Amino acid sequence: MLTLLTNLLKTGAPSVDLSLSKQSAAYGEIVKGHFFIQGGRKSCKIKRLECTLVKEYENGHTETVEEVTTILMSRVINSEEKIELPFSYLITDKLEPTAADFTYRLHTNLVFAENMSRKDHDELVIVDNKE
Repeated sequence: MLTLLTNLLKTGAPSVDLSLSKQSAAYGEIVKGHFFIQGGRKSCKIKRLECTLVKEYENGHTETVEEVTTILMSRVINSEEKIELPFSYLITDKLEPTAADFTYRLHTNLVFAENMSRKDHDELVIVDNKE
């Protein structure tokens, strides 16, 4: 029973954090950073790491803009182990500049055993440099 509750609450599971070199970028710029994966209290098999760019509106509606990356891993992360993976994303002119009624977010999802997951969200401001 305790194992089931622990799994449901995800305590002790690995965590993920996307750390960006900057929070805003203009068209043609590359946003760089790193995914930091921290092992939990016990070893766990990681299946994949996904990162998606989404547009979040003031009214709460979320729209997927693009799948940024998927890294298939199929590896075990040991207790307290740390993994660092590079991240880069080119800001193209197909994206609208961030406005008052919506923001962009990078949603990171770490998927491990039994399709459980950990999530991280990072805001990204896109500025218009065409003017």
